Amino acid sequence: MIESGAGAAENGIFDEDDADVAGGQEFDRALAQGTEALAQGNPADARNALEKALRYKPRNQRARNLLGLSLFKLGELAKAEEIYRSLIEDHPADPTLRVNLGLVFLKSTLSADAVRCFETALDLAPDHQKAQNYLGLALAQKGELSRAREWFLKAGNDAMAERMDQALQQAPLREVAQDASEALSSEKPFQAAVESPPPPAAAKKRDTLEMARPAGLEAPPQRETPPQGTRWVATGPASTVAPPVAPKVEATPVGRMVLNTPEPSQPPAATPSQAAAEASGAPMGTMAQFTNSSRMTMPTEQGGNFAIGPSEVLIQVRGEVLTRLDGLVASWGSVILKPELKRFRGKATDKPFGDGPRRMLRAAGEGRFVVAREGRTFTAMELGDEPAYFREEGLFAFEESILFENGRVPSKAGADLHLVHLRGHGKLLIVTHGVPRSVEVQRGEALRIPMDQLVGWHGPLIQPRLVPIVEEAPELGVALELAGEGRALIDVPAGR
Repeated sequence: MIESGAGAAENGIFDEDDADVAGGQEFDRALAQGTEALAQGNPADARNALEKALRYKPRNQRARNLLGLSLFKLGELAKAEEIYRSLIEDHPADPTLRVNLGLVFLKSTLSADAVRCFETALDLAPDHQKAQNYLGLALAQKGELSRAREWFLKAGNDAMAERMDQALQQAPLREVAQDASEALSSEKPFQAAVESPPPPAAAKKRDTLEMARPAGLEAPPQRETPPQGTRWVATGPASTVAPPVAPKVEATPVGRMVLNTPEPSQPPAATPSQAAAEASGAPMGTMAQFTNSSRMTMPTEQGGNFAIGPSEVLIQVRGEVLTRLDGLVASWGSVILKPELKRFRGKATDKPFGDGPRRMLRAAGEGRFVVAREGRTFTAMELGDEPAYFREEGLFAFEESILFENGRVPSKAGADLHLVHLRGHGKLLIVTHGVPRSVEVQRGEALRIPMDQLVGWHGPLIQPRLVPIVEEAPELGVALELAGEGRALIDVPAGR
């Protein structure tokens, strides 16, 4: 539960990022409806139910995965691609998501993109049999029959390997590509990347979409029996995507082939400094001389885990530190990094703490990171007994000894204000456009701060809320109103 000196949690100044208990029940109900609709071969109804579920928990992995499958079955491949790309961003080490995205590309006849997805999946899981088999299909669709044959053999798909042999000896390239497309359109289990309970018996009569473990699609020609835990089965979209048509290659006698040999390129023109050095006879600097004279200035440690230099920031890891890494220049040591999830009421949620390159990470081990300031202002401070609240985007790093919870102040118009509540003892690092300045919050006189200039606050404040800067002109923006006693930090960029 979020705590503060003035009872912030008791007054309900934060709303949970996910829905409340009733909303959680609605999510479960909609997810079950979507799963059942897919089991009954009705992807349109499944899509509606899953989109409803995601309104309650937008980052839920299972619901997003099933929605991607529904769109795949409906033939809305561009939307399915978008969902699988976002899932891969959140779970980059999951090979099944790469396989599923590759299948979207395969149905779209984007053979080169499909090949890259399957190859990446095999980098993550070299023995992933389904990825091996679908890499063979993608290569066959692309026209690379010899490589396709090798991957079919690795996957144990002797039937498709034999087809490649026959194609290499007899069939035109177009027929082979057609075979690959037909194989793709045949029955195949599409497996979601999350666990799920066994389905109703009636569901097994339909398609073959597995829900037991992340495993991608089954190899169509093998007709394997789905593993235990199969949820339901599904065929691909009804319309078969036409394979790419390779141009007919005319037989050309070897003696008639002429190679365009490139001419040797001229050396680049000397720079003015190089030309002057050559003219004066002065020797050019060696690599060792250059690296010795151009060393990066490292920020000096000033106690704690953070040191701020004129152009870089040093983040020292001794045990555990939570930090973002956007602007990373270099790192040393042995540090394990894991994406951090938001916390609410003392429990981790399924929402990531930060998005994209600004994801908050938990660094564990011994080492250090150097981050470029890139025109940003970094400020290190120490948290004492008094709890503090910071705008989520402005909190760059903090020591593991500091406890945190996420929350938001809801807005009736415009975006909500996402905050992090910190308490405990330790050092933290904030990032702003300008140098943070403090302003007093006095009892009986509410303080309003434009939301984009808020950094954070501390003190026994009462019921912060978002209000229009001008009631009758909402386009002028939103301000945070603070009432009580304490101090607020504001970000005033230079020149404003």
